[in-house]
Amino acid sequence: MFGKHRRKRYREKIARGLRAAHASAPVEDVVLDELKLIVFSDHHRGTGDRADDFRKCRRLYHAALGYYDSLRYRLFLLGDVEEMWERILFTILATYRPTLDLEQRFFERGEAERFVGNHDENLGRAWNYNQIRGFIADRPLLETLRLRVREKPDDDPETSALGELFFAHGHQGVKYHWYHRFAVRRIWAFWQLLTGVGPGVPSRDLKIRLTHERAMYEWATQEQEDLLLICGHTHNPVFMSTAWQETVRAEVEELSRKEDASADEIAVAMARLRWAEAAAQESKTALPDGAKPCYFNAGCCSFHDGDLTGIEISEGRIRLVHWSGEKGLPERNVLREADLQRVFSKCCDCD
Repeated sequence: MFGKHRRKRYREKIARGLRAAHASAPVEDVVLDELKLIVFSDHHRGTGDRADDFRKCRRLYHAALGYYDSLRYRLFLLGDVEEMWERILFTILATYRPTLDLEQRFFERGEAERFVGNHDENLGRAWNYNQIRGFIADRPLLETLRLRVREKPDDDPETSALGELFFAHGHQGVKYHWYHRFAVRRIWAFWQLLTGVGPGVPSRDLKIRLTHERAMYEWATQEQEDLLLICGHTHNPVFMSTAWQETVRAEVEELSRKEDASADEIAVAMARLRWAEAAAQESKTALPDGAKPCYFNAGCCSFHDGDLTGIEISEGRIRLVHWSGEKGLPERNVLREADLQRVFSKCCDCD
């Protein structure tokens, strides 16, 4: 689908879109140790039929919300939550009222943000927003958000910030028209009902996804040196670009130098390192070797096996988490983890 020149133009469009969205994004200052956040994206909630990508994930998602609600995490819903290209909003809300009630608990205590993606951007229209406003406690819909992270509460965020977390759905720069929505609603939704197969988009088409991921990574590296881009859209979970194994290796080396580190601690850390190296070898990515750890992707809440992934931040660490119900009970697994301050340092080439 993409020749060399088309790939270049595509990356330029993504860069322009992200740059404009970043320039207009609201800014919030946060303290590293006080940051407690879970990011979920791309639920694609429908009406419970075979074309509903979220249907199999519903039970596990409720379990995850219960976990993070109990621990008082802040909830970021990073876009494409409702599948409004295929279904009318009020039918989706009627189908998933219990799910919305669980999310509403975060919004009512002021600890949630709702972002829009390309599949639910029409939530901004008055008719649609009035249907959902009660579930989000009248919070505004966001396209993007910038969190400036500082180490101590009394640090000046203008001069002493460790870095910036930039949240966006990831569709910025790509224009979608009425005929895209028409094709999805009238053709692809029907086809998916019959076959379970969806359209050629970044979340399903490998060539498009690789081009899109490379575009987002390149923008993040060029925009500012202390910026971490956290997005969704492609449905492909990404942690620290391809540089995760380098951070794990540094942690292993640091642990090995500690006189009080036990053999078991070092062995567990070494196991994590070999796991990270194998994951990097197996992952299909367009990102370069030695990439800066500036690009993260939350994955999605619409995997066909009913599992879901998200980006979790707490205790000064950032994690890629995977929720699974394979054993008949909800299970949270930390797939990848790193010290957030160290990630910022590596982006700044300060290590």
